[in-house]
Amino acid sequence: MVKQYYICVKQFVMTAIVIKPKNKEEESFLKELLKKMNIDTHVVEESTPNYETIRAIEDVEKKKGTRVKNSSELFSKLGI
Repeated sequence: MVKQYYICVKQFVMTAIVIKPKNKEEESFLKELLKKMNIDTHVVEESTPNYETIRAIEDVEKKKGTRVKNSSELFSKLGI
């Protein structure tokens, strides 16, 4: 999971700054710093795709894979 810190600055129009800490030490430092500065923060955790998902995304971006014209042809190729 990748944690992102969204910092909302209330003095201005809703501003968001995304910070991605590299490790637990950075995360702890940021939490403490922002708390001392009295800045409202929201931590959002994003899941990281697994290896197979990353490979599938790369294949699609490289236009690899099977192309079909419609769902019937897809089901036919899959044997469904």
